[in-house]
Amino acid sequence: MMRPLLATLVLATATTAAAAPAPASGDLAIRSVVVRPSDPVVGPSGSVRLVVDVVARGADRVSVVLEPGRAPAEDDEPGEEPGPDVTPSPPSGDAVPVPSVSPDPVAPPGAAVPGTVPGTVPAAVPAAVPLPGLGGLASAVVPGVTGASRDGRPARRISSGEWETWRFLPDKALSRWYPSGPWTVVATAVNGRGERVVAHAGFNLRRETEIEGLKVAREGNGVRVTGTLMRVDPVGKVDYRPFAGQRVRIRFRPEGSSRWKTVGEAVTRRDGWFTARVRADGEGAWRAEYAGTSRYAADASPQREA
Repeated sequence: MMRPLLATLVLATATTAAAAPAPASGDLAIRSVVVRPSDPVVGPSGSVRLVVDVVARGADRVSVVLEPGRAPAEDDEPGEEPGPDVTPSPPSGDAVPVPSVSPDPVAPPGAAVPGTVPGTVPAAVPAAVPLPGLGGLASAVVPGVTGASRDGRPARRISSGEWETWRFLPDKALSRWYPSGPWTVVATAVNGRGERVVAHAGFNLRRETEIEGLKVAREGNGVRVTGTLMRVDPVGKVDYRPFAGQRVRIRFRPEGSSRWKTVGEAVTRRDGWFTARVRADGEGAWRAEYAGTSRYAADASPQREA
């Protein structure tokens, strides 16, 4: 699977509780919320550590909250439940301690930014326990240009004119034990007069998929392509399970060409197996591709010659 680990997701316009005219120079505002990686994918083990940059103006304090579910639409009524993709919060009796998010010293422009960080999923974590998001409120109080984070270490901001970048590194990395699907980052900036502005950014946490055992066999004037689509076990009992009812595209690249074209498709059975018989126009390379969903990542099989 090929995917950029440090791609950015930018929210160009901040949202507030009520519509307001464009802020004048120096007024409190959030210009963007940037999440890296923008398309985190987790496997049966390991984890992905996020970086959140908030570019704000006129702020004395900035905080971020990361939660599973989509951000409410601008026309939602107060108290109205967000859309159907929102992961519900666990009942109070199943509450799990919420990891915090703390500001981290910001590297100078051009410095490397953390991306995927390998890790180990504790075996003691039961799959049935609903885990909350990286919720909890993370706040950076920085009077003037420098200040301190909650552990007393200096926290710096990158200044570019009147806009400043506030960087946050969640204390916990995302793994298969967190809800897959849409997540929301809520950034809040507050100035010395107590005024505040809020902005949202979203991303999808996806679990890995794999196309295994691709075979291409010639049959008359065509070929038969078979394989199995697997996904990270959503229950957590094993690493991978068959992924049923998913469409898989069959792709062909003629010998001497650099272009792949779709020549057929198949739907996976209950055991994840798929088969497709397609016409073969000469020799070349074959592969199968899965487009993915909001909860499961895309994948492409190794190519086979026939």
